[in-house]
Amino acid sequence: MKVAMLCQQGVMASALTGIIDVLNVANQVMQTHFYQWQIVSLNEQSIVSSQGLSFKVDCQLKDLQYFDVLIIIGSQYQGDKRLWQECQKLNSYAPLLSEKLKPLTSPTLIAGCCGVAYAAALGLLDKQRITASWWLEAFFNRHFPHLELDTSPIYLCDQKLYTAGAAHSYMYVMLALIKQQVGADTAKKVMSWLAIPEPQLRQTAFMMSSALDAHQDSAVQSVQCHVKKQLSAQFTLKALAELACMSERTLIRRFKSSVGMTPFDYIRLLRLERTKELLVYSNKHFGDIAQNVGYQDPQALAKQFKRHFGKSVAAFREQLAYI
Repeated sequence: MKVAMLCQQGVMASALTGIIDVLNVANQVMQTHFYQWQIVSLNEQSIVSSQGLSFKVDCQLKDLQYFDVLIIIGSQYQGDKRLWQECQKLNSYAPLLSEKLKPLTSPTLIAGCCGVAYAAALGLLDKQRITASWWLEAFFNRHFPHLELDTSPIYLCDQKLYTAGAAHSYMYVMLALIKQQVGADTAKKVMSWLAIPEPQLRQTAFMMSSALDAHQDSAVQSVQCHVKKQLSAQFTLKALAELACMSERTLIRRFKSSVGMTPFDYIRLLRLERTKELLVYSNKHFGDIAQNVGYQDPQALAKQFKRHFGKSVAAFREQLAYI
């Protein structure tokens, strides 16, 4: 099974070497060289990672021959502007990659983190369900609004397309690939040898509201600031739109473009983050915490907490006893 790993300068070293580690252990478990891999660049002789590590390239894209699996590995995220520049660079190689894909019979495509944006720029994701890192949702809303994106799952498989969230999600994608190509028993053994934990099924547990502030829409920023200061208050879309001096529909659209979610999804995220903080750093009764973060019904907050973080309030508090 020939695996081509397409990288750009600034690649996440752990994503590149980690994928190789998983494939290598799979070969050891099977006691065969089932997987064979090569590092592919766009046009360079070597790739330097974001950490300064240099990797010798096995071939450039123009020289790439037959492969069964194409893995597009993302570079370290350095802001939406830089990512869009990288996407535009990749887009210029779309005709060449298309020529490489033409003679192949249903190859498997894998992309994770910023690599999903690269795959979108290469035109490889149309009409398929995909996921990406949760903090890239606003980027995709602006630049690839036609794609069927769902940033909730850690990874998604749509036929022979695997997409994943942030860099270390590669572990679960590679295990899913091994399970599909070789079998569940081999995948479980690889998981055991590498001590890969059971997958967190949703990315929501990793979301940070602070990462959603880095945009230039001052009107949306004013609403964000207001909500943070009045988190225990009851908000209406009409009042928030009036604060931003725009219509309700425009506010929703601007929020999705700048933040990657609706105003009330953002408010819910802030309240859940604050709930988690109070559970960790205070001894408040949960009913008091609910009121503090703007929930009149503690049970409603408890349900949202479990859905978002993947564990109940009681389980979360029990976990704190071992920290």
